[in-house]
Amino acid sequence: MDHEYQFLEFEGIQVAAFIESRHQNEHSGYYHQNVLFYVEQGQLNIRQRNKLYIIEKGDFCIVPKFTELSYFKTWNEDEDCALVEAMALQDDFIKGAIKELGYNIPAKVIREPVVNLGSNPVLVGLRRSLRLYLVDNQVPDKHLMHLKTKEALLGIIQSSPDHLALFHEISKPVKADLNEFMLHHALSDMNLADLAKLSGRSLSTFHRDFKRIFSTSPHKWLLKQRLQKAKELLLTSGKGASAIYLELGFKDLAHFSRVFKKEFGIPPSAISKKESWII
Repeated sequence: MDHEYQFLEFEGIQVAAFIESRHQNEHSGYYHQNVLFYVEQGQLNIRQRNKLYIIEKGDFCIVPKFTELSYFKTWNEDEDCALVEAMALQDDFIKGAIKELGYNIPAKVIREPVVNLGSNPVLVGLRRSLRLYLVDNQVPDKHLMHLKTKEALLGIIQSSPDHLALFHEISKPVKADLNEFMLHHALSDMNLADLAKLSGRSLSTFHRDFKRIFSTSPHKWLLKQRLQKAKELLLTSGKGASAIYLELGFKDLAHFSRVFKKEFGIPPSAISKKESWII
């Protein structure tokens, strides 16, 4: 396997990931929470346009939410893979920790897409404790996640007091760029209320912004994206309609076949028989 993942979950949400990678291909990453990364082995390389950020073995970094970046991992000849760990810093817990610790956030704002924190003993202790919860197969509760977020905040500020400015904006509700956000969630099985909340909007604002940007409703746009993906899978994967409709969020095969034919003028069962189709 090129990648092996282990996750620590809180209330059904993945809050920490432990990644073993033997794949060096560059890939896009986009997160709806602020993420703290740690490189246990190898090197994490993060690119934004022509700028490359290198996070070396033993170092931590923060990536603000709603930041479109490219990632790839490398490792030395004496290492057989890269090992990277990540923790999602949820806004509610950040706000609570800042309030409890009595910090005053400076007016200065840090706008870097990647902030390298270097090595940090407090954060090393944090990732070790999170790993133990995973090994013991324990599910963290709200009190624990608050404590771990406070521990992360203390470690981040220990790297440099100036890093408190990181939370000037990212600890407050932020609206995602809706075009970018939807491209990354086009095949999500979340309902519109959840998508709206995740993008930093009320449901009514989400509908209004969506109509302005895409000139159609969220429902119609999502349906079209899923049908386009269905056509692609039918042409390239060798799978039939009965094998893909559920993974694309359609609850009923008959409904999927009906809307597919309405969109493309041909039933999904006939796709593989037409060699002239072009994606």
